[in-house]
Amino acid sequence: MVKEFIHIDWEKFHFLRIEYLWVAVPALIIILFGFIIYKEPNRWKNNIAKHLQPYVIQEGTEWKTRLIHLSILLMFIIGFVSFLGPSWNEVKSPSKKVKSRLVIALDLSQSMMATDISPNRLERAKFKIHDLLKSNPRAETNLLVFAASTHTAIPFTTDYKIIIDQIDGLKPSMMPTPGTGFNALFKKLDTLFNDNIAEGKILLITDDLTDLSIESVSSFLQENNVHLFIYPFATQSGAIVPSHKINSALDIQKLNSLGAMDRVDVLEITLDDSDVKDLAKAISDDLIFEDKGDEEEDNWQDNGFWLIIPLVFLYLFSFRKGWALYLIIISFSFSSCSDKNSINITAFKFKDLWFTKEYQAQKEYDKENYLIAAQGFTDPMRKGIAYYKAGDFMSAQAAFEKDTTTQGLYNLALTHAKLGQLEKSKELFDKVLQKDPTNENANANLQHIISAIAELDSLQAEDAALNEEGKQAKNKQNDSPEDLSGGGQEATKKDMEKERKEETTETGKRKGKELDELPDDFKSGKGELPKNILMRKVDDDPALFLTKKFRYQIKKKLVEAEKTMNKW
Repeated sequence: MVKEFIHIDWEKFHFLRIEYLWVAVPALIIILFGFIIYKEPNRWKNNIAKHLQPYVIQEGTEWKTRLIHLSILLMFIIGFVSFLGPSWNEVKSPSKKVKSRLVIALDLSQSMMATDISPNRLERAKFKIHDLLKSNPRAETNLLVFAASTHTAIPFTTDYKIIIDQIDGLKPSMMPTPGTGFNALFKKLDTLFNDNIAEGKILLITDDLTDLSIESVSSFLQENNVHLFIYPFATQSGAIVPSHKINSALDIQKLNSLGAMDRVDVLEITLDDSDVKDLAKAISDDLIFEDKGDEEEDNWQDNGFWLIIPLVFLYLFSFRKGWALYLIIISFSFSSCSDKNSINITAFKFKDLWFTKEYQAQKEYDKENYLIAAQGFTDPMRKGIAYYKAGDFMSAQAAFEKDTTTQGLYNLALTHAKLGQLEKSKELFDKVLQKDPTNENANANLQHIISAIAELDSLQAEDAALNEEGKQAKNKQNDSPEDLSGGGQEATKKDMEKERKEETTETGKRKGKELDELPDDFKSGKGELPKNILMRKVDDDPALFLTKKFRYQIKKKLVEAEKTMNKW
């Protein structure tokens, strides 16, 4: 290291944090301002009798003052250069990536809606997956959902937020074919662990082990380098499957037989998150990284720490007479050569010295700057309310989901209503009233939601009736004695334009689907859509996308549906 410091390659010399060079300007201004103030005459000397001043006040020499100023500037320059991160040599390190993989296979059969596990088996399973990913197992994770067929909901990723965002929308109705097809599941799993170096981990979340063959599991484990964790979400007494008069219970004998196999573990559900935390730790401790062959990452070494030596030597004199006046200036202008990630100059504000982030956020909230306030709040309730008032309902939903109180559930129900998710809002208001039957606001809002759902259903029924009536009227015979042209004829283009013009004039708006062409002036982002267009609501529910994707895969025979004995 000393040799590298002595023999500097000036052609490679550069600063790692050169973007912070501008900080030197305000720091130097502060230091020079301190010098000016120090030069001003001290008025307190006039309060001392003149005949006592020679004995009380001792005049210093000019060169001492200049030495102090020079030392302050020198310390600042050394410290700031150290902070910028001077570097002139590279440190090559092998590039690695995680090879350990985790597959979460979630059963989406109808029996997962049974309520022997509160609130139901599927919802509790979602909570557990959420807690598992929050515990950061660190492995590449794939989310599979299966019923009679098996589908990839989220491919392998280390960005767990993508998986967490998709969990809430998963439900049995999105699966193309009902049942519980374990053969199809293990065929899919077999394709995910071909020649894997690290031992793969499979978390099988299911409630029905009846059709799971021990022989097929044993064969699968022998052919693949995997470890199977079975997470049963059912009780021995079981519960009635909704929409089926069938009692679904846990096959404890089959579970014990599977648990006795090598490389198979059975997890037990706990009321807290300790079960999935232990699983996440076990997966994280067993990670294996793969070197990218000859590829190496070039990391420039930060040599700024060498400048600490002369800096410390100068700082040894900081307690001498006169230097205490500059300690505050030094503390603001000097920063150690720590890692770049630990330095966040732009995030620091002067008011942070006096007010907490929560207090600053509350001040912004009082000023009705709700979006800024939401970013400052750490409490999920206050953050969610701020986002709600700012009109960012998606962020409000994410915040309220972290609040487990009844009030948080109430706010979450309101947010879903704002997002147009009335069924979900109704479900949450029902839960609020179950916990607090005296909540009048929740009851009133629930009635509004029910009325709105009923109104939407009636409108859809009317639309369907109108569409059916339109189909029938298309070829209806003209019975009018005044019109001798007959029925079923095609209208002329002139008649259609006239009718459309009258319709637009009368209503002042048309449905978005009627806009077949863009306006003439809509080029390169310029121009505006006609103001008399009423656009239909765009369905942004990710569950709907997955539902269509799964059905398309079955239709195109990209995925096979297994024929199972049970249809739940």
